[in-house]
Amino acid sequence: MERFLAQATKLVLTNKILVITLMVTFFVRLPSLFEPLWYGDEAIYLTIGQKLARGGLMYVDIFDHKTPGIYYLAAVTLKVLGESIWSFRFLLMIWVLVSLVVFYLLAKKMFNKKAALWAVILLSVLTSTPLIEGNSVNSEILMILPITLGILVGLNKKFFLSGIFFSLAFLLKFPGVFDFAAFFVFAALAINKNTIVPTLKNLLGLTAGFLLPIILTIVYFTAKGALGTYVYSAFFFNIAYTSYHNHFIIENGLLIVKAAPLVTLLIYFLVRLYSRLKEQKESGFGLYEFLIIWLVFSFYGATFGGRPYEHYIIQAVPAFSLVGVASFYRKSLAKIGAAAITVIVILTLLLGFQPFITPSYYPNFFRYLSGKFTFEQYTAGFNWHAATNYALATFLKGCEKFNQGGNCERWRTSKEDKLYVFSNQPGIYFLSGLDPASRYITFFHIAGDEKAKKETFTEVRQSKPKYILVETPHLGPFPDLEKLLSSRYNLFAFYEDTAIYQIIPSATN
Repeated sequence: MERFLAQATKLVLTNKILVITLMVTFFVRLPSLFEPLWYGDEAIYLTIGQKLARGGLMYVDIFDHKTPGIYYLAAVTLKVLGESIWSFRFLLMIWVLVSLVVFYLLAKKMFNKKAALWAVILLSVLTSTPLIEGNSVNSEILMILPITLGILVGLNKKFFLSGIFFSLAFLLKFPGVFDFAAFFVFAALAINKNTIVPTLKNLLGLTAGFLLPIILTIVYFTAKGALGTYVYSAFFFNIAYTSYHNHFIIENGLLIVKAAPLVTLLIYFLVRLYSRLKEQKESGFGLYEFLIIWLVFSFYGATFGGRPYEHYIIQAVPAFSLVGVASFYRKSLAKIGAAAITVIVILTLLLGFQPFITPSYYPNFFRYLSGKFTFEQYTAGFNWHAATNYALATFLKGCEKFNQGGNCERWRTSKEDKLYVFSNQPGIYFLSGLDPASRYITFFHIAGDEKAKKETFTEVRQSKPKYILVETPHLGPFPDLEKLLSSRYNLFAFYEDTAIYQIIPSATN
């Protein structure tokens, strides 16, 4: 024990600045552990995770359009740590701290200890505050760990293991494939006349590692009889999703335009590679050139979705941090690094990404912590929908009938009851603990899709949810649901912008 403590003390003293950075990061992120459930993506992950933890099957029993990693990660977290928003945020806290340590090891391998520390500090500053939604659980911030591990072990020539880590990032979200592509290109550029076979073996190992986890998910969903649903939901549905804001002349045409810097970079390196092979020289591509490739590919991945959500840009932040610090420490690289960073920043703004400025974030946290704010006031400070969702969930979990002694004789809902929420507020499902009456948990999933609406209507009609909550005014037409409400439900009450419908007792038979 004494030996262990001595080694731990030595490790801390040797890495004092890194330890201080981790401690500061912890305290900067501390308010996230107290935040209410206010962010839509987190609500989707938690609602789906809750369903999966209770035995549901992704894409079949409940739907979203991302690859399955983050949903099953949410399910495991809720199963192990309990069904609360705190569990998911605590996971993120630990995940981020581990990510910073691994990122430090990568930066140190590429450069030196001092540069690595500055890179970690920059990454922490950019991803630990609401500035680009780093305080919320999203695939982009979770991808940093497996991507960094993929590069780190790949640089150590463990290509199969590297591919596995990149695949885990891909299974968290599809754009992770672009980080894999960046490293694949870098590994391929190492080829010369003397290393053709070894390079091909490395690329084969990298690809095999990348495909293995994906194949395992295919086997899993095939065994469950859901392969077609999995492939469509996790992959082909994204074509429609990305085309919504990427239409330019043709469907997803803007993605081709956005790829111009990426294609230009590839052509440049291929020309250099051809020239060196022709002259029978070593390829001579270094780590800094890899960082430029990684930055361009990861930025393309960040813009792939076509929507300027702040957290998308997190995907490019690790490469951005390394390029920035390396440019500062290596004067010979300063011009190209500064040019790359300037172009990325300008494109980020031109594409509509904007910092999420929230001056009240920390003051409100301290007011809540000191008792000056109630939980309701603190929640309302994020957005009014969050406060409404908590109130509606409290209503659904509340007592319907009290006895003469003031004790609850009949609760409003039971664990067997279902709920349908006709809005884009899936957090109500998670907060109330009620299973969704349909696999589609937001209106966004069915908007403009008549087939999905018919499926939703059929599921809701068959499951007979005790309550249906409808946002007013309606987000879009859903005539079948309106007919169901008028024939089988009574308007029980209004709360803020939400109409609460209760099933007619005779309709439950």
